[in-house]
Order: sequence, then structure tokens, then C-alpha cells
Amino acid sequence: MPTDLILEVFIIKALFLNEDLTLSLEETEKPTLQNPTDAIIKVSAASICGSDIHFITGEVALYPNDRFIIGHEGVGVVEEVGSMVTKFKPGDRVAIPAGIACGDCIQCREGRIYACEMNTLFGHGRIKGNLPGLQSEYVRMPLADRNLVHIPDSVTDKEVLLVGDVLSTGYIGVINGKPKPGEDIAIFGAGPVGLCAVASAKLFSPSRIILVDLEDYRLEAGLKLGATHIINASSTNAAKEVMKITNGVGVQVSVDAAAFPETINNCLACTAKGGTVSVIGISPWKIQFNMGRMFFNNLTLVSGYTSLHEMEHLVKMIEFKRLDTTPIITHEFKLSNILEAYRVFQNRLDNCIKVMIVPD
Repeated sequence: MPTDLILEVFIIKALFLNEDLTLSLEETEKPTLQNPTDAIIKVSAASICGSDIHFITGEVALYPNDRFIIGHEGVGVVEEVGSMVTKFKPGDRVAIPAGIACGDCIQCREGRIYACEMNTLFGHGRIKGNLPGLQSEYVRMPLADRNLVHIPDSVTDKEVLLVGDVLSTGYIGVINGKPKPGEDIAIFGAGPVGLCAVASAKLFSPSRIILVDLEDYRLEAGLKLGATHIINASSTNAAKEVMKITNGVGVQVSVDAAAFPETINNCLACTAKGGTVSVIGISPWKIQFNMGRMFFNNLTLVSGYTSLHEMEHLVKMIEFKRLDTTPIITHEFKLSNILEAYRVFQNRLDNCIKVMIVPD
């Protein structure tokens, strides 16, 4: 006599972005392996990104009636792997990238991982592959061997939490400027990405790292991370101040981690002739900037978002104490209190820069 197969369903907690742009912490089914290249990860720490805030404010448009688990920054422990996963096993600690790359499309084969034709990011709904996000107790990781990065035993979750997004972005922003030892670097914007750019800039032995922002507490964090000079742009002309600090020469590399029209034009105004302006902030779709200054000063303008092929390299530098971004993480919340974490982070309460979400 046949018997029905009863599958046990495990329930977990996860944060959903609803179609009306509200957030709700709910119970949902635990993810399961769908492909032999998958891994199931128990999330040990997650964070909130500024782009998560763009969702709930309506700045980033969603597909109609879309509803999904949000979040794309996190680390965790492998709980289960598919039959084709060879590099990871249950119990391994891993850094999770914000998005995944297939490794096989023409963009990946040419090294342009950021342009992978899968176009998939965690926690972005149908606009980016409909992959459930990391503000959850568990997450399914497709193509685990190609995308996960091992975390050494000596490295804490807090030390490595930012690797999968904002640290990779800040690092790429600096190296896109091709800095040389002894040169000067200016960074506009002391949010999490800009502060990660400060920490990354130190690796290239610049003479001066000049950080510009509107908030004193963020500038003070920049000093802890390696900035040699800070400028509060609410009380002075930032570009003129940078030129004064550099004796009228300007910086060889400027990094715009805010990407407002005024910050881009400030970068153009204070970058030395022949220098590079690297834009890593998400700017409005259309802006006006001084093309004449760019042309006659032989400036190079580069831009683009995170390329996650540097994650393993960054983890190694964290392991050997060459890189430390823990001062950026100012607050810690339990997953059960994540709505309060959003309130504090979004409104920059209590001098909040970045939050860490941990399991209950």
C-alpha cells in the first residue's frame, strides 16, 4: 500500500520588503538546495546598505507587486552543500558576495565579473534575479564554488562583514585611480563606502589622504581609518581647501563616494592635471559637470560599481592585519530588532555609520 511522502518544512525569520515599500519581519520557509552547485548558509552577521534604504524610500523602482527578502551584505556558516560543490563543506565560515557571477558568460571570461550576464544581486527582487536576501536566518547560495570566500579562523565576523559589498566598492574606487606611493588622494563622502575607500587608500602609501564630508562624526571615523586631513564642506569650499593643502597642485586621485553634482565638480576642481577622478557613488541619472576643466586638465574619469573578484584578496589583507574596517560598524542589533536598526541607520541616529545584524 503506497504511503504519502511527508516533507518536513523548517520555519525561519526573515525581513521582507513589501510591495507598499514597508518592511516586515516574518516567518517563512527555510531555503533548500535547488541545484547541485548550491549551498545553504546560516547567516551569522548581516548589515544594512544605503541601497536598501533607496528601496523603502521609493528611489529605486520595483516591479509591480514585487515582495522579497531584502539585504545583500552578510557572512555565515555553511550548513549544507549540493553534490557538485567541492570547495566548501558544512561548518566552513564564508563571506557572501552581494551578487553572484556565473563564471562562464563572455563578461565573466573577460574578467568583467560586475557585468555578468546573470545580472543577479541578493535582496533586490525581480529587478536583479529574484534572489532572496541576507537579512534572514538562512540563505541559499547559488554557484557556491565560484562565489563564496573562506573566512580564516582568526578573523571575526565583524572584521570581514563589509567585504562582500562596501569594502570591495571602496577598494575598487581607489585602485581605479591607479595611485602611486607618495601621491595624494582626496575622498569625497564619508559614508560607509567612502570610509572603506579611506582604509583602502592607506594600502597604497599616499602622502596625504584628504577626506571631505558634512558630518564631523564621520570625519572623525575617517581619521581612525587613516585620513591625514579632514574637511567639513558645510563650512568651507572643499575644492579650494584641497588645493590649499596640496600647495596649489591638487591630488593625483580623487574618489567621489557621494556622487552629487557638487561633489563630482569638486573632484574635477581639485584633481591635478593628468590625474584621475573615480566615481563610485550612485549619482542621479543626469548631472551637469565641468567638461571643459576635465578636457583642458587632461583628467581621466572612471566609474562603476563593485567588482567582487577582489574579495579573497581583501579577506587575506584583513587576516594579516593590513586592513581594518571595524570602526565603520558603530551599532549592533539582533535580527528580532532589525526594524529598529533600520530606523537608526536611515536617520543616522546616535552617530550611526553602519550596523551589524546578528542572530537572536
